[in-house]
Amino acid sequence: MKKKKVERSTIIGSILLFAALVITGLFGISSLMDGGTGTLHGHSFTYGLRASIKYFFLLWKPAQFAHETCYIGLVLVLVAIVVTIACLYLSIARKRYFYIIPSLMLGAAMAYLPFIFILVVPMVQLGVMQTLPMIFMAVVTGMTLFAIFFLGLAVSDLLKESYDAIKRMGGEEEDEFEEKPVCAGNGLSEEEVRAIVEKYLAEHVDELHGDQPAPAPQPEPEPEEEPEEEEEEEEEEAPAEGNADNSLGFNGKRRRASFETRLKNSEYDIRHKYYDLRDYIKWYGLRNRISIPGDTFSYKRQRYVFVTIVGKHIRVYINLNADDYADSTIPVEKAEAKKYEDLPCMLRVKSDLSYRRAKKLVDDLMQKIGIERPEGEEPKETQDQE
Repeated sequence: MKKKKVERSTIIGSILLFAALVITGLFGISSLMDGGTGTLHGHSFTYGLRASIKYFFLLWKPAQFAHETCYIGLVLVLVAIVVTIACLYLSIARKRYFYIIPSLMLGAAMAYLPFIFILVVPMVQLGVMQTLPMIFMAVVTGMTLFAIFFLGLAVSDLLKESYDAIKRMGGEEEDEFEEKPVCAGNGLSEEEVRAIVEKYLAEHVDELHGDQPAPAPQPEPEPEEEPEEEEEEEEEEAPAEGNADNSLGFNGKRRRASFETRLKNSEYDIRHKYYDLRDYIKWYGLRNRISIPGDTFSYKRQRYVFVTIVGKHIRVYINLNADDYADSTIPVEKAEAKKYEDLPCMLRVKSDLSYRRAKKLVDDLMQKIGIERPEGEEPKETQDQE
């Protein structure tokens, strides 16, 4: 599925770039945008398509191309080279070779943009650019920018991985940017609301309790221990005892990180095992809906699979009977929680073997509910398989 999206964006971007090249060539060799020699900044300057091709390859020698577009063109070409090398390296290192062509095409489109400037700007300054060629060259510039957009869209995953790698090299922690829960309507965080409430209680305690004697001070509750990795961390909220805010309507629950946050902060392999398993389930025709606890997969408005991330592994809850796998090699567990009554079978996914076992459970589920295996190849996997 992802490969098809990459191919579609690559085709659109390549067509736009090719059309821009053809239009430039037609006007460059026609009398509408003919070449010649003029005086620019007090010096003789040759313009036109052939001269611009020569100047493009002289960007590294500004003494031979004394024009302001030399510097701009050199910067853009260097950016194109760096982006192309980074995308090619990642596509080869990750063994996703279908990114190679869009990476090369993106570099070519980015490098073609300074060529347009080298061709058009001097002719405009010299006053030799006619109206019709100027309009078409503006169209060419727009087509090139759109080509860069679609080709960048094709390799967006590689560009994001490059950006994440740069952030990690800079020592930036993603948790620093994790959004805090806010109080609806006023933008206050939960901690700020609690501070306001405590201040209000301290200032109006006599009004609230009248002449009643103040209660004896209670010992502070012991700090709550951090939950173990194996606990049900996929819960959106967990009860916290001894919360003084309950008297004012607070539910006294501790918020959990959302599924999307845990997915973003998970390891690359776990993150892409989820992506591949999601694509495999949707390949059968199920629809998914992401919520705070996890990703729910339904068919004809009935839930059949629920996927979430707990600690450093994936949990797959599925509408199968765990007892049916008692004598098999698949180490499923019974989901005892009431909310999983319709998904009583659970499998932990972390390794490549457990990922393949999860796909086997999905196949068994589809056979159980009467969905035939789709024709054609399975969705392309993005994780690193050993």
